[in-house]
Amino acid sequence: MNDKMLGKVLMIQGTASGVGKSLLAAGIARYFTRKGVRVAPFKAENMSLNSGVTGKGEEVARAQILQALACGMEPDSRINPVLLKPQGDAIQVVIRGKVWQTVPPFSLSSEKAFLEKIIGESFESLRREFDLVVVEGMGSPVELNLKEQDLANMGFALRFRCPVILVGDIERGGVFASLYGTWALFTDAEKELLKGFVINKLHGVKDILQKGIEKLELLTGVPVLGVVPYGGFYLDDEDSLNLKTAKSNASRGEITVGVLHLPHVANTSDFQPLLLEEDVTLLFIPPQGDLTGLDLLIVPGTKNTMEDLILLHKYDFRNRVQDYLARGGVVLGVCGGFQMLGISVQDPWHLESSKGEVHGLSLLDVVTELRPEKVLRRVNGVWSKDVRARMEGYEIHHGQTVALTSYSPFFLLDSGEPEGVVCHDRVFGTYCHGLFDHNNFRRCFLNFLRTRKGLPPVLQGGPSWKEKTIQELDALVEFLQAHLDFQALESILSN
Repeated sequence: MNDKMLGKVLMIQGTASGVGKSLLAAGIARYFTRKGVRVAPFKAENMSLNSGVTGKGEEVARAQILQALACGMEPDSRINPVLLKPQGDAIQVVIRGKVWQTVPPFSLSSEKAFLEKIIGESFESLRREFDLVVVEGMGSPVELNLKEQDLANMGFALRFRCPVILVGDIERGGVFASLYGTWALFTDAEKELLKGFVINKLHGVKDILQKGIEKLELLTGVPVLGVVPYGGFYLDDEDSLNLKTAKSNASRGEITVGVLHLPHVANTSDFQPLLLEEDVTLLFIPPQGDLTGLDLLIVPGTKNTMEDLILLHKYDFRNRVQDYLARGGVVLGVCGGFQMLGISVQDPWHLESSKGEVHGLSLLDVVTELRPEKVLRRVNGVWSKDVRARMEGYEIHHGQTVALTSYSPFFLLDSGEPEGVVCHDRVFGTYCHGLFDHNNFRRCFLNFLRTRKGLPPVLQGGPSWKEKTIQELDALVEFLQAHLDFQALESILSN
């Protein structure tokens, strides 16, 4: 491709959310990257609670961070210029990696021109720098009630003349109706941009679909470029990772970790690296669930700490978790989960709730105040208990937490700051997301749990999450090459 020209574009849209377009886009981006093409990912608008922080301190969706890793590029806010984060009855709008404002749902139509400008500037900047931009759509392109507000699907494709691949999910059933129905609702101009269908998540034999494929191609004049079987990969998927259906780690079950499944849970990808350890069984525990048998209970991050804390009180979680600790359990609170472990969470600006204050679980003598300013930063450091245990993560939070009692810090950051708190090696609190990504800290912390249980340490743990992710991305490419017509994709890009 000519460096002096704008980069090529390939757009992946889906018949619905969750059909697999994020991973398909990542796999396609990785394929061309391995061929020496300079590739960047792009998603104009994303609604997700699963976000990360770039090296510039910008917040973007983790799906686009994964795609950037697939491209071998350092992520920045251009790859996801508009991020929508549900927050109670409102939406927090993140523009170019920073909080812009909080608005009621479906209220951004009056800001369409402004958002289009932001999106266009980011996209065109990437096209000037890269040979190929792989664009991911958002949800369905034919939500008729929302089409006039479309920023990320066919409105975007028409604006920039993007060739479009449409993905349908056969696991849900009705894939031919979904693909044909979406095509039928396209305008003639939109149909001209549609270059191929992909049928995703097949369980069974491809041959039984052949008559349906032929009929679909006859009705639409659009070729089916591949039928992709269901494949399990250790990769962040669209929106929030669902640990309940995550790939099994064939665990020996010596250490059982339970992640509290909160209604507004966020950044569940924090705990996916635990699946890489053979001695860990990872469970998702509902608020009313049984805590018996857990070696570690994790209270995760949440986009609405106040409301989730109110729900926990409904299920008498405070007394139940104190009983769990009395039986020898260990509790780890991450971000919003850390805030819940304290005496109270205060919300004087009503960022999350109409309530000004909610009492916490009282496991730590700390208080948290939610403030309008959002902390966004990457952090690196070591576990204060074992300086050989290195941690690399990031912070995304509105809360400022103050300890009323002197506690040991959880981590000693490279910046010289203490971070988090530890109470009697039983209750741990931190604002660090991604704390288990680095295999060094992950293995040391699990060995700490093993020692408490009278088990010998495991000397060699799993790989770092980044190493494993790159391995999985390469495996995804090999998988897709067996089921997707990449020659056809290259032909589409050459036209």
